[in-house]
Amino acid sequence: MRRALLVGVADDHPKQQFRPGPSLDAIERLLEDLGGWTISRIEGARADRTTILAGLVELEAALKREDSALFYFAGHGGIVEIGDLPPPLGGRPVVYLATVRPGTQWRLEGVLDIELSLALARMDLVCTNVCAILDCCYSARMVRGPVTRLPHAPAWLRDLAAVLPEPGSCDLLLHPTSHPNIVRLAASSSLRTSFPDRVDGGHLGRLTRLFTEVVREADLQTERITWDAVAHRVREQAIWRLGCEEQWVSLAGPRQRLLFSRAEAPLPRSVGFVPREHGEGGWIRAGALQGVRVGDEWGLADLTLDDDLRPRWRARMRVTAVDLDRATLEPCDGGADFSPPPGVSALLLSAAERELVGVDGPAELREAVERSVRLVSVDDAAPPGSLTVLSSRGAAVEVRGGARSALFPADASGLASAVERMEAWAHARTLIAVAHSKAGSRPPFSLQVDRVLGRGVRPQRLDRSAVVRLHVGDRLRFTIQAGPTPGSWFVTVILIDVAGCPTLLDAAEPDGREILAGDRVTLGVHPHRDQQGIELRWPAGVAADHSRPATVIVLASRRPICLGHLVNATPAAGIPRDVPRRPRKRTRGHAPQPRARTGPELSPDWAAVMFRHELDPRPRDEANP
Repeated sequence: MRRALLVGVADDHPKQQFRPGPSLDAIERLLEDLGGWTISRIEGARADRTTILAGLVELEAALKREDSALFYFAGHGGIVEIGDLPPPLGGRPVVYLATVRPGTQWRLEGVLDIELSLALARMDLVCTNVCAILDCCYSARMVRGPVTRLPHAPAWLRDLAAVLPEPGSCDLLLHPTSHPNIVRLAASSSLRTSFPDRVDGGHLGRLTRLFTEVVREADLQTERITWDAVAHRVREQAIWRLGCEEQWVSLAGPRQRLLFSRAEAPLPRSVGFVPREHGEGGWIRAGALQGVRVGDEWGLADLTLDDDLRPRWRARMRVTAVDLDRATLEPCDGGADFSPPPGVSALLLSAAERELVGVDGPAELREAVERSVRLVSVDDAAPPGSLTVLSSRGAAVEVRGGARSALFPADASGLASAVERMEAWAHARTLIAVAHSKAGSRPPFSLQVDRVLGRGVRPQRLDRSAVVRLHVGDRLRFTIQAGPTPGSWFVTVILIDVAGCPTLLDAAEPDGREILAGDRVTLGVHPHRDQQGIELRWPAGVAADHSRPATVIVLASRRPICLGHLVNATPAAGIPRDVPRRPRKRTRGHAPQPRARTGPELSPDWAAVMFRHELDPRPRDEANP
């Protein structure tokens, strides 16, 4: 059974009037056409805090293990600071989805961030197939508008504070950066605006309209389309129609899942494609900052997958020019009969410069390497310039590269995993080389890394000028402080673990979190958790015989950083809460003014810093008895 709770909240304020009826109608019609959905709808005078919370409880109670759950919201949101409450509701910005309030006079009425997070996480424990679609501004982190400072909490918030679970009782539900198992499709990133269309009867959210259009374009074949493909298509269509990149649709969670399903497609990672308005070719949203090179060949895939859940290729393109955050693509055959719409998924088919792999073993090892888009085999087991060696070890195959090695079963699945590990090493080397190219340059932000020691104990600041020895079980907190130079930066934090595999530490906004001049964000802090910090873990399959190197890379760019082809966006952990943001200024340079359709906006600058450390497989108390 598939179950959906649709919530639409109207607003009568003259400056932000919103009528969600058409948005709710569009989603409800889509679900009815898909079939198999049980739909609950809350709107009008019923869309108050009590009714919405009751609807979430009813949805959770109705779920069974095999079910799917969807929470959809169309309306406004907000963020407040409460001056007279203790933590965890006081002393921090409290994010909420606005609920109905009588009249036009503003007062705090809403469903709080912690309430929605706990509700969705509890549903995930039941059915492991939960998704949320939030069609409101700044919704990647459920934020809309500047911070409102309230000296006194309303009565309902005081009552809630008295009954909230104690910090620590919800640690298994609340992740410190981004819930890895819940799909969240948000109308915009945390500092960007979303736009509705005025239609008969009210407003149709741009995310809602485009999402329903894309699913219908796929002939309602949700079993053939991934959330990743939907996000690319919806984002680029929104930008194309708006004429600028003010609305940046954001997707968090398991990107390769099929729509409203637990199943995942075994797809290579992708980035979005932007066609030329006139003529052939176009651009991908990845460039020198993401390791793209002239001569790389990329495939443009159809919206739907084939029977084996593999891409259906529509065109083959070659990179002819590379900018910082985009690359120009032209058809390989000099022409194509495919006119791609904005947002087609682009996947790397063949890297112009492949990593050499020395092969020592039977022919199937070499054949597996040759099927890779990033690797090329050579006969000698240790050729000059080779970075990686793949060799047969009886019932296992071994990959070695630098100080790293790994063993995999010598069957088809194990061999595929070995190739995937070597590709991950290639991705990691690309990211490290990019970061190294900024060595010696002063970044426009500072990075502070702290080891969290426990409740009430001051964290230990770590020395970034040396290679620090850390232990399994240590918990880290990362604080990024932007400098005073005007403008905003998109910042993303990547961990290259002891297995050599890159992953995002903050996957709530996989394309980077936007921060303003003077702003500060902290990764690894959640006010409703007892255990703070991101826990360091030892990856499965890596021998725990000695300490091994790991690296954290912080990349910053003036434009979003699309790393979908390089980095695993599924984190080990959820939802950071940071210092309050100042009210956003419309003069920051990204007001929704249409511009010529000449490809993705170019980033004029970028920066990178690294935090190198060694991870000891022994917990700290065992290493220092």
